[in-house]
Amino acid sequence: MRRSHRWRKSAVVVAATGLVVASGPSTRAGGTGSDACGSSPASWNVPGGAIVLSRASGPVSGVLSALGEYRTHSMIAHGNGWATHAAMYTPSMTGWPTYCSTPLDGGELEKGYPGASQIQEGAIYQFLYSGSLEYIGFQRGCSGVACPNDDGQQVADWIWNTIPYDWTSSKQGTDGLYRIEIGSPPALAPYSLYQFRDIQSLNTGGAPWNNGVVCSTLISYGQYMAGKGAIAAYTYSHDQVVSGINGLVASVEDECNQGIGFWQGVVATITCFQGICDNAARQVSNCMAVGRCDTDSSGSSTYASVRDDPSATATSISPDRLGGWSGHPWQGYVDGTEGSGVSVWAADNEQTVQWNSPGNVYGCWF
Repeated sequence: MRRSHRWRKSAVVVAATGLVVASGPSTRAGGTGSDACGSSPASWNVPGGAIVLSRASGPVSGVLSALGEYRTHSMIAHGNGWATHAAMYTPSMTGWPTYCSTPLDGGELEKGYPGASQIQEGAIYQFLYSGSLEYIGFQRGCSGVACPNDDGQQVADWIWNTIPYDWTSSKQGTDGLYRIEIGSPPALAPYSLYQFRDIQSLNTGGAPWNNGVVCSTLISYGQYMAGKGAIAAYTYSHDQVVSGINGLVASVEDECNQGIGFWQGVVATITCFQGICDNAARQVSNCMAVGRCDTDSSGSSTYASVRDDPSATATSISPDRLGGWSGHPWQGYVDGTEGSGVSVWAADNEQTVQWNSPGNVYGCWF
């Protein structure tokens, strides 16, 4: 195993959403409010090489729900107590006088932290279950006669053994995580909302403009780089893009106004003479639609330009596409070297995730 024990801290037993970056509550895109660290039952029943798909509230759920898709997050298990995923906590607030018009720090929104990372089971449990988790299940990789080498495990092993990594201490707790690097030359990969608009060939080893990923595009990168063929990206029509943008704006504004999910604490701590939540909705929508994360403008170079351009589409890989749900292909994968365009995991049905081992494992996801 490539991890040296000098990097691994001893496991200990330890008995939403704010906009505080380091020491306060946090969240993740596609998820719900959470602190960075927590403990879990000692282990889950997810085998190595399986992907875990889940759904929780947040900005990503607003987009994907509008597109008729359900799952909002994905991670891949390594079979050794760790999993790889991509996530971000809530960016910090900007200062006076900009926080009422552009509430979130544009740099942190553009390059979500920690991004592509590897976390152990205590952190996995905290990430998934500390908020409003609506669904979770796992799907095994292709194996047997069609895939004698267990292709899912081969992808997980490539990610674990080959991708460069940096041990990073938690911003809140006493443990840490591995932030991983992609591209050539390798560089840390932040969480980039723009990946939902344009995968930028990441699924075939390409390098996005900001080296950014989201959970599902990161796993598609791993499948391709492990030599198991490319998952074909899906192109959403202009009408679907409009629905997604409208869903995102409505979701962000509604959850912000209610102070729930990704936005817990915003309304309670900030008073403005104008609606801070509609400004936040435009800022997040600009970030996802055109990669401009530092403005709440709805002018010609922001999300409105995509919404109002009948030729504008979106091309990406969602968690449902990884799993072969919501009309995405699930049959046809035989051997990744043949380049079938289908996910390694899509043919499997959903399996129940269980945590039933004695003891506790502590961990931090940022």
